[in-house]
Amino acid sequence: MEDVQGLRQEILMQVNALYEAKEYARAADIAQEFLAVLPEDAEMRYIRAAALTGCEAYDEARAEIARIRAIEPHHAGAARQEIYIDRAEGKIRTQVAHLRAFIAMLEERIDAGDRAAYHTVFLASAYSLLGEALTLTGESAEAVEAFLASSRLETAREKKAIEYSNALFASNYLPSERRAAYAKLARGYGALYADVHPLSTASDARRGHDRIRIGYISPDLRTHPVGTLIRPLLTAYDRTRFAVYCYANCAEDGLSQEFRAAVDMWHNILGMPEEETAALVHSDEIDILVDLAGHTQHNALPVLAHKPAPVQVTGIGYFNTTGLAAVDYMLSDVHVDPLETDDDAFTEEMICLPHSHFCYTLPSDLPAIALPPMERRGYVTFGSFNNFSKVTDDVLRLWGALLETVPSSRLLLKSKLFGSAEGREIAAERFTHYGIPTERVELRGFGPHHLAEYGDMDIALDTFPYTGGITTCEALAMGVPVVTLCGTSHGARFGESLLINAGLPELIAATPEGYVQIAAALASSPDTLHALRTNLRSILAHSPLTDARTYVRDVEAAYMEIWESFVRRNA
Repeated sequence: MEDVQGLRQEILMQVNALYEAKEYARAADIAQEFLAVLPEDAEMRYIRAAALTGCEAYDEARAEIARIRAIEPHHAGAARQEIYIDRAEGKIRTQVAHLRAFIAMLEERIDAGDRAAYHTVFLASAYSLLGEALTLTGESAEAVEAFLASSRLETAREKKAIEYSNALFASNYLPSERRAAYAKLARGYGALYADVHPLSTASDARRGHDRIRIGYISPDLRTHPVGTLIRPLLTAYDRTRFAVYCYANCAEDGLSQEFRAAVDMWHNILGMPEEETAALVHSDEIDILVDLAGHTQHNALPVLAHKPAPVQVTGIGYFNTTGLAAVDYMLSDVHVDPLETDDDAFTEEMICLPHSHFCYTLPSDLPAIALPPMERRGYVTFGSFNNFSKVTDDVLRLWGALLETVPSSRLLLKSKLFGSAEGREIAAERFTHYGIPTERVELRGFGPHHLAEYGDMDIALDTFPYTGGITTCEALAMGVPVVTLCGTSHGARFGESLLINAGLPELIAATPEGYVQIAAALASSPDTLHALRTNLRSILAHSPLTDARTYVRDVEAAYMEIWESFVRRNA
């Protein structure tokens, strides 16, 4: 018997190692060979189900889950694996239903004292998965609460921080009227690191480097919107005044290699513990450390919590506060944050650049611009390729009013949610609730020809209060005008900043009524749409939004100012 158990443990470890190495087919085959001898082994079947999911053999994986439940009806791993399959198949509504049932079952087992620690691990994971699913379906308030529940259940600070970041990111999707209740939420993230001793001290002001050392830390120093936006700062910086160090928390690609060749020092920190990364940054004697991710996925904010550099900045990849006292500044501009405003929800001081807070570089391989589709269809198509999670009820009401104002118009939307039948059903129910005829709405999932699809849209409609960023830039680059609503907070003014810097302030609405009026006026003017289609790319190419030289100069002037301020305070 001991020999059998020893062999079982050895095979379990082997199969698990193959699974972790993503050798799913081999893992499934070896597990199956063992199950021919011991068919009642639930754990081996669980690993096989996971491996089959990795192979996208979902029917076989579900069959394994059914066999596991015949052996052990309340097997937590089997229930979670079923949810992973739901997610892989795009069955978002089914996934949410299974998650709610799974959470109820786990809480019942924990209350009954049944392996509480074991089931709590699964419960934390289940709440995280629920938060992810609810974010996708647009139920942002519930998503925030689910992520916070997951964070509370996690025992390791690293995992608590990940889930808290998820909650903070999801809070950006909240409609305006729900935001006040979460205004101070970010400070809870900072509290997770209240006991961390800072590595940098005032004495760092006397290092005496011949060039200011700038460190950029991000999971997106690769082919990614942030990689596109950071490019001028990594390839065109003033090498007489600055030395640039990069800390890439990602698998590298061609753009990463370009960055690696351009900067003074490159470190890949993927998989490196936060304390070790912080020690590396400190040993590099970075003067200003710039975080490019905020609370986005795979962020490095835990590194900044250790204060490895004496001056720390966040920006470009995220537009809300970090909540970390260790982060001194946020990169912004005079349009996003007018000088007279003071948002006490932010723990950072704003650096208000005189033009744009980021620079959009027109890709060299942009598709050709198509004529406005209304010229061949005879009706106007409004559209938005923003994440549908940004489409609040207020946005739908306004879009509905616009469709009523322009009776023959259509609405084209694209988002991850629409890649599945259940996702489209959820969206259709929301349209119907707000009186938007579903036959006037086209829903598309992601495809390989993203930019070319702007050829099917006449006028782009920005979301609010979470506006578009790169999406707005791409629409303009493809000749599509974007109508935005001027917001009253930092994040809600991004669309305004982009359009001012693109030289298109006339597309900014001060009120919801103005938003409808601007979009409807464009729809009634085929000549204007044709002229914009023809000229927008050129307008964009000669605007402050794409002026890399001025942008780099503005950012570097800000770096000089905040470094000299630190040195003066600590001389």
